Amino acid sequence: MAEHEPEKQQDARGVVEVVEAIIDDIRDLVGAHVDALREDTSARFASLGTAIASTLLAFSITVVTALLAGIAVALTLVAVGLPAWAAFWIVAACAALAGFALIRRVRRKARETGMMASKAVDSVKSDIAWIADHTDTAEEKASS
Repeated sequence: MAEHEPEKQQDARGVVEVVEAIIDDIRDLVGAHVDALREDTSARFASLGTAIASTLLAFSITVVTALLAGIAVALTLVAVGLPAWAAFWIVAACAALAGFALIRRVRRKARETGMMASKAVDSVKSDIAWIADHTDTAEEKASS
């Protein structure tokens, strides 16, 4: 009987060592994933900064170009024979209508996107409910 007790202790120490090794491996794995995520996030933020700077520059150039094009159209209308005040009001009204149309389009698109997101959330909820129902059913069958 004295021989069996040391073997049990060795088995217990072996299990403890295996569990410690598993925990260490999990720590290393999680640490590696966190490091990879940190590097990926840093790279994405750097890319985002570059994209925002480029977008702001492009937007600024577009605004200046649109302003100059509007002035050119108004001056063309003046050259055709309209009074300057009428030409600039026509150009301003056209620009306002175009802006209004773009805003409506963006709002419609945002509304459609919101509806699609809502449908996706509903789909996920129904999937979760289905999984929960089947898990409960499987647990009931297993306990029987």
